[in-house]
Amino acid sequence: MASQAIRPAPWTCGDPNDSAIDPITNQKPMFAFVHIYKTAGSSIRYFFQAYSHICRKAWMCLIGCTQVKSYSIESKPGEDEGVRDWDKCRVKNVMDRQYLVEGIDMSDRVYPTVNNTILRKSFDIYGGHFRIGTGDYILKNNSHNIHPVRHIVFLRDPMERFVSGILYERKNDADQTLKNTVELIKKRVRGSRAADDYWDKSMTYLMTPIQSKEFHKIKPDFMKAKTTTKISQRQRFAEIKARATINNLVNYNVIVGMTERMNESMDVLKHVLLAGTTEVQEKWLERHANVTRNESNKGQITTASVMAELKTDSEFMSVFEEYVKYEKLIQDFAMSMHLMQHEVLMKQS
Repeated sequence: MASQAIRPAPWTCGDPNDSAIDPITNQKPMFAFVHIYKTAGSSIRYFFQAYSHICRKAWMCLIGCTQVKSYSIESKPGEDEGVRDWDKCRVKNVMDRQYLVEGIDMSDRVYPTVNNTILRKSFDIYGGHFRIGTGDYILKNNSHNIHPVRHIVFLRDPMERFVSGILYERKNDADQTLKNTVELIKKRVRGSRAADDYWDKSMTYLMTPIQSKEFHKIKPDFMKAKTTTKISQRQRFAEIKARATINNLVNYNVIVGMTERMNESMDVLKHVLLAGTTEVQEKWLERHANVTRNESNKGQITTASVMAELKTDSEFMSVFEEYVKYEKLIQDFAMSMHLMQHEVLMKQS
């Protein structure tokens, strides 16, 4: 599966009218970058924007799409022409085919919405904050039941991601200090564990819209059910969701990047997207889209400095580890996928 996941895109970099067909899916090549919160996604989006410019592939960036309604994505090619708009989803920016082919200025052109037809006819790559599987109905599924849209996901150590999110949340707080940031994190984590909650932020992105709807529907009755074990219903529910998320990584055969291994992750991504590029194109992309791991920073307060301070409190770290353990389960599995994909790449090099 790893070799199939990282197979090079069959299109030609630099040709906006390329009509290549993916021999595995028997469809036009299409990629979806699922931007999980605080996983260097802004840098990766910039890479895709630069890639779109140099390789002449149409790119759309989406925001606010994690709550997209499942019914709004289900129109298929040939059914109402697939023009049902993705509810709760907004377009942030695009580099569309009209610009790439004809050089027409985009300043007067607006995409107020997005739907399957717009993406199928006019775009090659889309990315942003949305759920895996949101684009399941853009293209027809093939006879082998392989998802025709190829997904790209980057993940990160969950503790670091949680801390980075707090720093981002407080970036405009003039009174922020290392001490009160650490105190806030401890308060939130302990409060959540007191309520028997587990952090599940990545599942907002790695569960499909249909799965999200179904889990929301069954949750009330599931929580009311009596348990015959020491494991609470909340914990069981969190684990079931985490296992479903892991299954999605496998079923969608996701291209997995890890921020802790950014260089190797970008090597895999470039292998997939840059096959057939010229040396000049590669150098231009390297110069204009050099992706590095972001570090939340406000003065001397960084993710690393906050983590170092938290680790001095062993009692709290035990609570923190319990709070993020299902996110860690997902991250560990994703890391194993990434390592296998990178190993395949090294063998092919």
